Amino acid sequence: MVSVKKKVAFGVGGALIVAAVGFGVFAMNSKGYDTASKAVSAGSFKGDFKNSKSPIKGGVLKVSTPGTASDPVTFAGYSEFIQAAAVQGELAPASNQIFYTDSDGKVKDGGPANMKVDKDNKTVTITLRDNLKWSDGKDVTAKDVEYSLEKLATNEEASQNFTSSYLAIKGMEDFQNGKAKSISGIKFDNGEDGKKLTVSYSSLPAGVNWGDGVPSYALPYHDLKDVADDKVATSDKVTKHPLSFNAFKVKSVSSDSVVKYERNPYYWGKAARLKGIEFHVNDDQSKLENDLSKQKFDVVTSVPSSLWKDGNKDQLAKYNNAKGYASVGTYGSNYYEAYFNLGHYDKEKKTNVQDRQTPLQDANVRKAIGYAMNTGDIAKKYSNGFQEATNTIVSKSDLKKDFYNKSVKGYNSKSSGDPEKAGEYLKKAGYKKESDGYYYKDGKKLTITFMARTGSTTSEAQAKAYIAAWKAAGIDAKLYQDKLIDFATWSSIMTTGTNQDWDVTIAGWSEGTIPSFGQLWATSAKYNMGHVVSDKVAKNLSDTDDASSDTAMIQDIKDFQKLVVDDNAYVIPTTTSISASLVNGRVTGFTTANVNDLYAQLGVTSDNPTKSGNPRK
Repeated sequence: MVSVKKKVAFGVGGALIVAAVGFGVFAMNSKGYDTASKAVSAGSFKGDFKNSKSPIKGGVLKVSTPGTASDPVTFAGYSEFIQAAAVQGELAPASNQIFYTDSDGKVKDGGPANMKVDKDNKTVTITLRDNLKWSDGKDVTAKDVEYSLEKLATNEEASQNFTSSYLAIKGMEDFQNGKAKSISGIKFDNGEDGKKLTVSYSSLPAGVNWGDGVPSYALPYHDLKDVADDKVATSDKVTKHPLSFNAFKVKSVSSDSVVKYERNPYYWGKAARLKGIEFHVNDDQSKLENDLSKQKFDVVTSVPSSLWKDGNKDQLAKYNNAKGYASVGTYGSNYYEAYFNLGHYDKEKKTNVQDRQTPLQDANVRKAIGYAMNTGDIAKKYSNGFQEATNTIVSKSDLKKDFYNKSVKGYNSKSSGDPEKAGEYLKKAGYKKESDGYYYKDGKKLTITFMARTGSTTSEAQAKAYIAAWKAAGIDAKLYQDKLIDFATWSSIMTTGTNQDWDVTIAGWSEGTIPSFGQLWATSAKYNMGHVVSDKVAKNLSDTDDASSDTAMIQDIKDFQKLVVDDNAYVIPTTTSISASLVNGRVTGFTTANVNDLYAQLGVTSDNPTKSGNPRK
């Protein structure tokens, strides 16, 4: 995966694990004071809230990105070290991406850096702004861009955001494997302290116009160079005192996960309208309703779906265009899918091995499990309108419409599941239904272990609903360790890739600007959570990387969806997300459309929040 709306990145991947259904990020790419493209409504939620009042000078915006007390996240001041989508939301006011994008997500000139592609010579030249400086007053240099790529290639934490597209850079593989001390394909046109670097490729990535395979961040080499590599991600320089070249810089990070921002005096662009921003993260969700009643927050970036309503009783829904808040909805750039455990990750060889002795190696068994799932009913009952069952592994975000393969059938045509079709595929796999209602083969009952996560108040109910549906279809199912596990434990199990005690789990992903799949499906990818090793998958990924045109690349991405979903059921698509934000009536400039430097253009119309009424009227 490449850049992102959720992760606001280009080339670094963007395959961020979504900690729980209903949690997202304040979507923000960069365009800075551009005229926003039109945001569209999603589900029952209206599009943008337009505030016609003029903003005051200054003001402090208070933002909440809800989390859970059981799954705390650590602030990371640079995108390279981020693993969960919620953390990217915290960083948004001071993002370290260097490119701007247009309404289609392609890289455009005018941001912190410009990019020039030379297809004949297979090079990309990156030119930083002359006046681009870090918040300590030091120049952002070509070395800073190269240093970011070095960390992605070799640092243990950052490497999980490394995408295979970078391997097309000459010398990258030798550098990554320790055979070279530098990346031979990167040339500093005016020296390391200059503003220009040229990247040479063995073959240009197909999505290069979107930033695929292009170094797209900068890390302050002068500030981090003396920090030990194994300590840099958790160092105070990253988690407490990161530098910024964006409109805001970090002022403080408190122990209760409040990140305070102030204007960056060295920002190259038009000064931010706001004086500062307070980002509250991992707040106790149970307090959110009371916090909103006191107008504690101006923006709730992504409303927890489980708190929208309690049955028929409004909870946060009482602020749906009421009580001083406007609700704003959009289809998120994320989706969820069920994975099957087919092997393990060999850390020494840095590769996945599809060698697990399991009935799941049979595609017919995987398809049966998919058809048995009652995803539609679960989404309707538990998501409060924030999830929709989906057929494929590309989101319904407007930015992904060119890549979304409408012809993929998936497994969710029946909201309550399709036990009959599940049975047909089990019979193809050689199973027979016995008198107890379960399917057997060679005297062994088909039993699966479902590794489900905590994350919302309905997580357990959803997990039990899936288990009940599988059992109703004749597939015995049980919870991993007879309980739900927290996100941190789950993430550790999945990224380590050696646990053989689970069969099925569900993961959510934040997409890149191009929903390509190398970071999730390459044989070497740590995020290849099912440990799929397939010649056809590898060929498609290679064809995508080598596509001769944007049209060919898009077709390869569509073909990939059919290959892994309909043809082989390596994953079962479950849901795609709708994200709703709550915006206080005093906020100006808010949009869910694809804009640059959103936080720089936000403002407030008064020092005090709007306390009543529908701000849309």
